[in-house]
Amino acid sequence: MKSSEIAKLAGCTVRTLRHYHAIGLLPEPPRGQNGYRDYGAEDLARVLRVKRLASLGFSLDRIGEVLEQMDASPAHAAGAGADDALDELDRELAAQIERLEEQRRTIALLKAERLDPDLPVRFAQAVRTLIDYKEGAITSGEREALLITGHLYTESDTAELERVMEKIHQLGLFGEMKAMSDRFDKLPADTPREELDQLVEEALDMIGPFIDCLDSANWEDVTNPEDIELERFVDELMRKGLNPAQLYAEDRLEEEMKSRILARKEGQRSHVLKSDPLL
Repeated sequence: MKSSEIAKLAGCTVRTLRHYHAIGLLPEPPRGQNGYRDYGAEDLARVLRVKRLASLGFSLDRIGEVLEQMDASPAHAAGAGADDALDELDRELAAQIERLEEQRRTIALLKAERLDPDLPVRFAQAVRTLIDYKEGAITSGEREALLITGHLYTESDTAELERVMEKIHQLGLFGEMKAMSDRFDKLPADTPREELDQLVEEALDMIGPFIDCLDSANWEDVTNPEDIELERFVDELMRKGLNPAQLYAEDRLEEEMKSRILARKEGQRSHVLKSDPLL
């Protein structure tokens, strides 16, 4: 039989046959005098077996091994060798089903809570309220920074963000934070330094009640070159489009927050040392 004939009988394409040859699943038959491959019944049976195992869920990489196990004892093709392969396949399929069910649960949650599908679920849940409180759409730079930050956040980072958002909710500070954000967004480029310092102090007073929610480990200077580069990249996105006054206010606020958070850590450490009777 020619390749087109065996392909038709097996319900596949000539291209599929060539692929089976290329990966070693189907030995190449001898060529006839006309130069074409000359397939026989054994080849057809082999193709049908490959298709059958593939339909059960075996990958092409595994099918060759399974066929070898079954052919090692033709009289007991459905014996222990096949059972082992089928058991392994069953476990793989069960794991795939669980992954698919988890994906469906995630999709249902994204739809129910109207979360951004570009972001990890926990991160999207945490930042959703902040985004909702912001007037108008977020800027392209803010969105890009959110996308990158969301996928880079560790469990510790995400847990910190959740604690902060919960505290803000408990204290009913979303309105104040929105008003503060609006003032920041509307800062003219030539805003006097005194006004900027006053705005930063007001922001720090507002942040004070939930500063204990922040993990000092997340605010220490990074030393890994890759982390430094990523931090620089995200910072660059967040600062895109900001005028000089906004940049100054943002830098001052971040510096003061970091200083207070790390000072709190040092204070806690000193308290522990003083209370230890062995020291």
